[in-house]
Amino acid sequence: MEIISKDYKEEYSKFIAEYDRNVASGESIGSVIIRMAQYFAMANMNYATALNAFNRKAAEIEATIDATGKSISSSKAKIYSDATPENATLNYAKTDVENIEQFINATKALQKGILVEYQHSTT
Repeated sequence: MEIISKDYKEEYSKFIAEYDRNVASGESIGSVIIRMAQYFAMANMNYATALNAFNRKAAEIEATIDATGKSISSSKAKIYSDATPENATLNYAKTDVENIEQFINATKALQKGILVEYQHSTT
């Protein structure tokens, strides 16, 4: 699984710094949206990979036999599954997908605003 959290956060922070300095244009914002879309695709792949790994681990835990020779309860298996590194990875991957989606939506809204502002300034 590819680590992308740092990359997209740094890129978005650089973009915001440019915007704050009034250096961002509609075109540069479009370029950021495209790059964020690439990160979104990678994050979705990471999420799918993490979900598969977590599901395998959860199934392994669910099949565990306790000291009495019986299968562990579903609620106990869930507690154990939630405490695994696979679940932590899944949560990080899901957070990346959600963060990037929010960055894309915010950037698209900003782009629309700048383009409308540009249209008004040229009429």
